[in-house]
Amino acid sequence: MSDLIKDNWFVILIAVIIIAFVGYFIFDSNKDNVSAKSSDGKDVLATLADTDITADEMYEDYTPFDGNLLYNMYRNAIVSQSVTPTKEMEDEAKSLENTIRSRVSSQNSEVYKDAIEAELASYGYDSYDKLYDYCLMTVEQKSMNKKYVTAHFDELKDSMKDSKARIVRVIKLEVADPENLTDEEKKKQENIDNAIDSGTFADAATAFSDDATTAAKDGLLGYMDSTSSSSSLGVDQSLIDQALELKEGATSDWIEVQDQSSGVVSLYKVHVDTTDLEKIFNSDDDTVQDAFLYSILNATPGLEVTVLEDSAKKLDIKFEDKAVQEKIENYMDQLKGDAE
Repeated sequence: MSDLIKDNWFVILIAVIIIAFVGYFIFDSNKDNVSAKSSDGKDVLATLADTDITADEMYEDYTPFDGNLLYNMYRNAIVSQSVTPTKEMEDEAKSLENTIRSRVSSQNSEVYKDAIEAELASYGYDSYDKLYDYCLMTVEQKSMNKKYVTAHFDELKDSMKDSKARIVRVIKLEVADPENLTDEEKKKQENIDNAIDSGTFADAATAFSDDATTAAKDGLLGYMDSTSSSSSLGVDQSLIDQALELKEGATSDWIEVQDQSSGVVSLYKVHVDTTDLEKIFNSDDDTVQDAFLYSILNATPGLEVTVLEDSAKKLDIKFEDKAVQEKIENYMDQLKGDAE
């Protein structure tokens, strides 16, 4: 039986979520008409391949999952009641929804809906159609987290003091052979150096960089710190390592950087705009703000739970089931590192 449950965990998970939401109403509407199915004197929660799964078996095999699921459902409720979504939040949620659908479907076009639905189940959503609800919740929670961090920034910024946090800009120069520049490549390199010396790095990036994406944003690559990786920033680790060694306001020499996907080597200039934590947090760029917010959350164990508890205090929350309350509280203690 344990193997059967493990092989069909997603079906069971969905069943548990549905039971949590509508179980009472099913019972109330049928209690006078149909008796509940039982097997060997035990209540049956689900039937898979003509095999009954009883409540006792479900609770035994589902124990590793229910703390996480119950917490996620609790979190979803707190967030939805604590944040009033704005038009901007709704637009951001829709964009996130489209991004998830696109990325997952490109990886596996045959079963991408099942993959999304399975992931949503672990977050307390019972169908593929709830993807937008999940996305909106994440955007709302980000807003809730940011409001809390803003109010407690002076105390929370200490967790980032040794992180090498910074905002970085880049200029890319595409060359055929970094060791043997053509006269045209040398001329462009010289023009870039002169533009940086006589003006700003941002202006030079806009005018000369061969990276269209960053050039359109005055050379802005984004936020990085000592935990940043090539996968998160989309650039070679050597560029990240160079940027982390620069002081505020400094610009690197020309460095050779290999493109992750093509393997082509180009020349880059790297510039650190600021390492001031308050300036980073209040950046005009939303992507920088978000990246720094997540870094603060990750640097402070259990901070998201603390934010959730702070919001919960303002709501009239009552647990009808003490066992459920205990599971949620124990799970939150684990996330905060307070569990015994």
